[in-house]
Amino acid sequence: MKAAILTEPKKIEIQDVKRPAIKSGEVLVKIKACGICTLEQRLYTGDIKLFYPLIPGHEASGEIVEISEEGVLSDFKPGMRVALDLVNRCGECYYCRTGKSNQCINRFKKGQQVLGGFGEYIAVKSKQIFTIPDTLTYEEAAFSEPVACCVHSLKKIDLKLAEDLLIIGAGPMGQMHLQVALAMGARVFVSDPDADRRKQAVKSGAFMALNPEKDNIKEIIEENTEGRGADACVITSPSHKALQTGIDSVSKTGRINIYTSYLDAPVLPIDANTIHRSEKLITGSEGRTEYDFLTAVRLLSFGIINVKPLISMKVPITDIDYGFEKAMSRDTYRVILINNGN
Repeated sequence: MKAAILTEPKKIEIQDVKRPAIKSGEVLVKIKACGICTLEQRLYTGDIKLFYPLIPGHEASGEIVEISEEGVLSDFKPGMRVALDLVNRCGECYYCRTGKSNQCINRFKKGQQVLGGFGEYIAVKSKQIFTIPDTLTYEEAAFSEPVACCVHSLKKIDLKLAEDLLIIGAGPMGQMHLQVALAMGARVFVSDPDADRRKQAVKSGAFMALNPEKDNIKEIIEENTEGRGADACVITSPSHKALQTGIDSVSKTGRINIYTSYLDAPVLPIDANTIHRSEKLITGSEGRTEYDFLTAVRLLSFGIINVKPLISMKVPITDIDYGFEKAMSRDTYRVILINNGN
């Protein structure tokens, strides 16, 4: 089969590799679509390093082609359409056994099967596949993983019905957070300097889409919340100013989730007394659990979350370099790789 192999930073090649053979308890899936996520972009640039050679790709969907005769308990059949959970967890460490598998200490260790969505086929454990309806395209199903991360993120700040949420950053993750938050019954303010992204946020249901380069975010939110500020905030932008805006714009007892990651190491711009007196909570979120993934698949399958506007382009996997070039530009949300002939 053909696969896109990352051999070193900024060097990814289409190579012929052996089609994986399934073991007991595994399923062979033909990859139909896979998104180029921020993780893959940072692996490509070398800002994040795992091990080489590596087949990247973890936002994937496909079709079952073969099932192990042993160890698969569910009634899966060849031809079934599935979303794939490709960040495999060990199931053995403390975090896995206490329901926090997104913090698995063995996720990215060499020898642990991770990623792999940039190939024609992949062998996965049966617990890693989630069936999808015919009404959901493979390209849409590839968003199951990032939507799951948004579900986990909003659960971390305990978002409640009819609360006010501020989302800082209206890129792909900000837009997905917006839709999940609306599904949870929140009123959502969005902040982003890009006019097109603000327009998309309003189209998707944001109460207000603000420009941080012109608008006083704190004042506008307070004007619309009886002077309190937002009940919660999710920071999806890596801008350092976004941290300060988030802290300033939430109410007393407000909750802030630092969803984004940073290539540098910014220091939180806050007086600890502010946390003490106002009882503001600051947390972070990374990845998602299996339950979050299932929730995301169901939200997409039910039509509650619409990711069609976020599919900026579909690129054949043979044009992988072009795909990365477009994925790392600001004029796209998500670039989806598709296998030729799919």
